[in-house]
Amino acid sequence: MKLERDNIPLNKDFPFQISRVILNSQNSHPDTWHWHSYFEITCVQRGRGNYFVNGQEYTMGKGDIIIFNNVEPHGWKLLDEDMELLVMIFSPEFVAEKLSFFDSGYLKPFVERGSNFKNRIGCEEPVSHEIRKGIREIYREWEEKKDGYHLMIKANILRILTMLIRAYQDESKSDEMLKEKKNSMKRLEQAFQYINGHFCEKITLEEAAGAAFMSPSYFSTYFRKVTNISFSEYVTRLRISHARELLKKTDRSVTDIAMECGFNNISNFYRLYKRHTGHPPREDS
Repeated sequence: MKLERDNIPLNKDFPFQISRVILNSQNSHPDTWHWHSYFEITCVQRGRGNYFVNGQEYTMGKGDIIIFNNVEPHGWKLLDEDMELLVMIFSPEFVAEKLSFFDSGYLKPFVERGSNFKNRIGCEEPVSHEIRKGIREIYREWEEKKDGYHLMIKANILRILTMLIRAYQDESKSDEMLKEKKNSMKRLEQAFQYINGHFCEKITLEEAAGAAFMSPSYFSTYFRKVTNISFSEYVTRLRISHARELLKKTDRSVTDIAMECGFNNISNFYRLYKRHTGHPPREDS
């Protein structure tokens, strides 16, 4: 699993975007997870796939909806040949001005997580029909761009968020957990960049900790707390993912690829590869 920050630029005057996305084997990266600075609501139009977020795995199919806030690392894996999605992203400022206490209430589904909250809203749930209808109307307004389409889009967004509040909100839940998670991801961002750029080398805990301006012992504990895996496991997953890609796309030997990806012991490489993929490396070559 590789963690990256996704930086899609949004218009400062209207920080919103909706697009129809086709996921397939050519543009999919199931071993790469990402997080971003905006909120996301995605509706599956066709196909099936598994989404991973907050230690949960959600199987998504036609009509299902999934939502992410701006600090949740998430990833997906195709179950069919492809998936068609309507992906809607927007910044917090699109909904709530920083000085507006009233408008900020619309962001509660993303900020406050009650015990009944889940990222997936199944097509069988009563609220999902109205949300899908709202997303389709938003997409039509975005495509046609008739006079006043900005207002119509925002009105539909606010309606969808209100439905989410009614369905999943727990008023007793504070947003302190979200703030803590956001700060944690930001503190590790430079470490992620360093690891992602050097994982094929003999990278050490001390080097990664230095990139985050932390002591090695504190970084090790902090990294596991934020990502739910150890530093060494994260590096191993990056190496296995890169090795798998090289095995599929090149004719090079398993030994050469293992060495390039940072494995100095070929038997250890075989053992870890099978543990992470379920099969030996030669099956991918």
